[in-house]
Amino acid sequence: MRDLAQQFASVAWDPASISATIKEVIGKHGLKMPKLAMPLRVMLTGQTQTPSVDALVTLFPREMVLSRIEKNLAKKTA
Repeated sequence: MRDLAQQFASVAWDPASISATIKEVIGKHGLKMPKLAMPLRVMLTGQTQTPSVDALVTLFPREMVLSRIEKNLAKKTA
C-alpha cells in the first residue's frame, strides 16, 4: 500500500492512469487485484464492494486518498 501511495503522489489523476498504476503495483508485488483493491475501497468508503476501484479513486481528491492510506499504514505499525 505504501508503494501505491508513492505512485499516486505523482500520477495523472484520471481513471486510466490510476488503473495503470494499480496494475503496475500489483504486478510488482505479485498480488491479485482484490488484495489491493478491497483494502483501498475500505479506506476510501468504508465498504468492500464499490464500482471500479480506479474510477472510485478519482472521485476523491488526491490529498484525501494519500492521507487515508497513510493513516491506515500508521495504524498497522502502531
